[in-house]
Amino acid sequence: MKHLSRIILFTLFTGILMSQRQPTNDAGSGNLLKGKNLIRQYQLSVYTVPSIISDSIRVLSYLSIPNHVLQFVKSSNGFKASYEATISIKSKKGDLIGRKNWSNKLITKTYLESTSKEIFNVHFHEFTLPPDDDYIISAELLDRDTNDSGIINKNLKLKKHLGELALYSPFFLDYLEGNWGLNDNEIPLFRNIFGEQLVRTSVFVSGKVSPGPYEVELIITNSKRKELWKKTFQSISDKNYFQERFVIPDEISQQGLRKKIDVVLRQGNNQKKESVILSISRLGISSSIGNISQAIQNMRYILEDDEWKRLKKANSDEQENLFLEYWSGRDPTPETKDNELMDEYFSRINYSNANFKTYTDGWKSDMGMIYILFGPPDDLEVYSDPLTRLYQQRWHYYRINKFFDFVDENGFGDYRLTTPFFRARSW
Repeated sequence: MKHLSRIILFTLFTGILMSQRQPTNDAGSGNLLKGKNLIRQYQLSVYTVPSIISDSIRVLSYLSIPNHVLQFVKSSNGFKASYEATISIKSKKGDLIGRKNWSNKLITKTYLESTSKEIFNVHFHEFTLPPDDDYIISAELLDRDTNDSGIINKNLKLKKHLGELALYSPFFLDYLEGNWGLNDNEIPLFRNIFGEQLVRTSVFVSGKVSPGPYEVELIITNSKRKELWKKTFQSISDKNYFQERFVIPDEISQQGLRKKIDVVLRQGNNQKKESVILSISRLGISSSIGNISQAIQNMRYILEDDEWKRLKKANSDEQENLFLEYWSGRDPTPETKDNELMDEYFSRINYSNANFKTYTDGWKSDMGMIYILFGPPDDLEVYSDPLTRLYQQRWHYYRINKFFDFVDENGFGDYRLTTPFFRARSW
């Protein structure tokens, strides 16, 4: 088993190295291999806020492009890349409502800057839309050096905000120099943004009300659904909308890694409710981890039996210390703040949950297990017979001279290994 653990750590480290290369498109490889295409790792974030036009909603859209998703080419003065980006909105019927294009050229001085996940460009555009329809907002990115491209589509459901009382999805605030559709230097906090001045946790709450008194209630619970904080704020509006910024106490926002904030808007006998998740990054812990207890469950594939028992028996504080101890001993670059091995492992967990979920969590499935342990296959063969409803896939891993066969006997996407691969499982 120790030999197998070394193989797994090797494949994790190989995954880190592969993620620093620009992948090629492989249209014949099926949906799985599309996850290797870094051009898809840019981010589209969309938020709705009130408009002074009573029958409209402001839609704030942000396209965040980290350097590592682009192909930088060495030049005489460093490394250069160029791309084209577009944000567009269409009606559900496909009619184009609005569109914004950008063309950009980048130059970095070092190779590390060109592959950085923390150096990024943000493009912002605002649309004003009536809430009498639902829309589709899209972000397209084209790397002009490789011709790799990607598109992200998101549903924008505005019809639910028809009526006299409406609560838009709340979001947290960060600070970045510029005009981003809110106050000066104020920007929604999203995954690829690392703020310049963020010293407190503020949540932006807005919506539609009738002129007069109203109240907003905030309820914060932890990952175990225990209530941490609850407070009601009363106010009076002289307009048909409101927007407020509420500061979360530090002693509450810093508890644990993941919290849920329920926001309740009340006016008269009516009320609306929305929720938002607050995830706090902690030094030494991957930003993709929201719960240490769940992260330890996710590590079952790579833990030795004695390590597993030790972690399972530990209390919450001990678990976090043991978790950090385990990964710090396997950090390939201890001189940096990132643990690339941990990031790679839990990115595979997240990918498995998103792509291999059936009746159970994706990371618990056979495909999820193999993907987590060995990463994306080097090659993929797909066989299907609609008459017998038998579907098969073979994943090739040339670097370790192995392949895995999966079969879906029912046609519901529940692929099972044809030959069991032993790796202790407790569910």
